[in-house]
Amino acid sequence: MLSKNALITVGLPFFNNEKTIAYAIQSVLAQTYTNFELYLIDDGSTDRSYDIASQVANADSRIKLLRDGQNKGLISRLNQIIDLANGLYIARMDADDIMIPTKLEKQVICFQEVPNADIISTAAYTIDEDNNVIGIRDTHSIKINSGRDVIKSSILIHPTVMVKKAWYVQNKYNHDYHRAEDYELWCRTFSHTIFYRITEPLFFYREGNVSLNNYSLSMQTLRKIFRIYGKNHLSSTELHIEIIKTYLKNALYQTFGFLKLQHLLSACRNRNLTGIEYAEANKILVNLINP
Repeated sequence: MLSKNALITVGLPFFNNEKTIAYAIQSVLAQTYTNFELYLIDDGSTDRSYDIASQVANADSRIKLLRDGQNKGLISRLNQIIDLANGLYIARMDADDIMIPTKLEKQVICFQEVPNADIISTAAYTIDEDNNVIGIRDTHSIKINSGRDVIKSSILIHPTVMVKKAWYVQNKYNHDYHRAEDYELWCRTFSHTIFYRITEPLFFYREGNVSLNNYSLSMQTLRKIFRIYGKNHLSSTELHIEIIKTYLKNALYQTFGFLKLQHLLSACRNRNLTGIEYAEANKILVNLINP
């Protein structure tokens, strides 16, 4: 069994996130589990992101701030973090999201209780660009009986995952699947991977308005994934339907995007919060952004 004091590597790549990066970093530093190293990797930012990160990094020896002046993209930075990591586990983090203070601790405990797990994600509250709590997602357990279950579902909220480094070293992200690199990785590895989810929300996942071009690119990549992996697990009719759905989703998103209403589509993936849930989530979030 792995030690409760096992070192964790938290990897946080960023690009032009000056409005949110301080919240993201501070939420890592506020973790109840303290034996971690935090890699902050600047992917060629042109705003004040690096300066903000530098101010925080200088005050905590656990932080390693890296900049090479290049804009290599998220996939390159994720693989770079895997190569640099010294921890037994690697925790994903995005520069516009926020960890709840007990997230790392509860994921380490979960790895002890489910030692055969390779990847542990969590449920998450969703927040908008103005730090308003808007919903909750992934509060059910993961059940994978076949490749069909993986292909028909995104399975995990990518930035919530903690992964055994040994697994990550053997299963890196593929540069050919821009904007769906996580989904491709799950489809490629599910046959030899144990996925697990903590159904308690331990994360604030920010849902902004994805650009119309980026959303279109996401749908193109999904079609590529369906054609490569779906043919082995879906009937020809099911595969055809999944591909058609990407065109329909893109058309819908382009229409809502033209009207600046993309957030309404994003909200469809969330469950509404009860009054008690909202009050609890909002209290946690306020304390994190106003320490």
